[in-house]
Amino acid sequence: MSKTPAFDEIKRAILASLSPDLLEKKYREQLSPDDPPETGHCAVASEAFYHIAGGRKAGFIPVVCGYAADGSGKMKFGAEKTEALKNPAWHKETHWWVRGPKDGKRGQGRLFDVTVRQYPDPFPYENGHNTGFMQPQQKPSRRAQVVIDRVTELLGADALRRYRDANIAACRAVPAKSLKFKL
Repeated sequence: MSKTPAFDEIKRAILASLSPDLLEKKYREQLSPDDPPETGHCAVASEAFYHIAGGRKAGFIPVVCGYAADGSGKMKFGAEKTEALKNPAWHKETHWWVRGPKDGKRGQGRLFDVTVRQYPDPFPYENGHNTGFMQPQQKPSRRAQVVIDRVTELLGADALRRYRDANIAACRAVPAKSLKFKL
């Protein structure tokens, strides 16, 4: 039996599976040749990872952060975002990532950001909020399924099944709290 892939291997396969045809038109039009290949793909890459990792059953949760950007790398959040968007030099953006479980609590653990390299500076994750993807039936969107299919070709269905199953098992294997009784 082959080894179960780690997040870094899955991340590399997701990044290798991204292509401009998966971008919304507005992001495709904004791309420049010197942009990292993951630029604009955060939603589809995060959604693909979420499903590959086991999704809700494995304790993962999507996270999104809306912000104002000025095109030079500056970002504004909260009330500053609202004020900045009154200026036509600023535009609205979002960034997506996934949080894993901790101690059996969904979305309370490790941060998984497949497309972080598109930001030159550390992203301020504290501004994000838990959310869901736009697929209410908990199935991948068409674009995320394309990425999942490409990753499956690269890593193999068995490897991805092992990764997903290991995440689900880890989430369910929460150590029981010791009970204390008053006599």
